[in-house]
Amino acid sequence: MTERAPVAQRWSSRKFLAVMFWQGVMTALLWHDKLPSEAFVSITWVLLGGYVAGNVAQHVLERKA
Repeated sequence: MTERAPVAQRWSSRKFLAVMFWQGVMTALLWHDKLPSEAFVSITWVLLGGYVAGNVAQHVLERKA
């Protein structure tokens, strides 16, 4: 089984912080009625999918190196 990084290190990654920042922006736009709820859901899925794809790609590339 592979070792996982400590929580503090995982939560300080640039990918995680970028996704949380943009999700916060989208939440603020939704809160102030500047973004329809359907768009919020779609953008959330795109952010989540991009984050997961980025992690998978990073781990695949690290194994090859």
